[in-house]
Amino acid sequence: MSTEKELSDLMIKAFEHQKNGELSLAIQAWNELVNHPAINDKLKANAHLSLGNLHQLQGNDDLAIESMSNAIKANPNSSEAYFCLAYLEQEKENFSSAVKYFEQAIELNNTDSGAFNNLGNCYDRLEKSTEAINAYTQAIDLDENYIAAIYNRGNAYIKIAKDELALQDLNKAIELDTNFYQAYYNRGTLLKRMGNNTQSEQDLAKAKALAQQELEHKTLQ
Repeated sequence: MSTEKELSDLMIKAFEHQKNGELSLAIQAWNELVNHPAINDKLKANAHLSLGNLHQLQGNDDLAIESMSNAIKANPNSSEAYFCLAYLEQEKENFSSAVKYFEQAIELNNTDSGAFNNLGNCYDRLEKSTEAINAYTQAIDLDENYIAAIYNRGNAYIKIAKDELALQDLNKAIELDTNFYQAYYNRGTLLKRMGNNTQSEQDLAKAKALAQQELEHKTLQ
């Protein structure tokens, strides 16, 4: 059997196991592939990425991080591996590490609005509001109706007392989703601070009603 056929068969076997939900067998097949003496760096990087995703599905975050790190060793220009590492570190609340990986990923691929939004969230958790706002703004520049980034930026503006800018973003978030109760609540709180008590009370009442509706809907499911 040719080397190329061996590699191809291992990939097919790994994908078949994944498709059938046989994660442990898929991991075994990917490990066979990464340890094959004829594998090239690009294929090895992709195999480690697949391993990392499978380990994450199994809840083995440490093994997932190890696999993503191995993907980068095989291909230092793998933005996907850096993104995956960033998300894993973010989930573990290692926000400084997550920021580092997000920035490395974005340097390789600056077209992912979700990555900028999550970078902003990490900066926000580190109490770096200016950096968070810059990241959210870049996400919005890529997608002007990215509601999560708009809402998050509005909240970041609130933290640094840029009330008018915060209000603009919360208004936009509500315009995009009229059932966004968190946005109504935060806008109501902001309006109270700005002295608009009438509108504030309306927003807070709306937020309470929408939250109750969502709770009742979840209860019925």
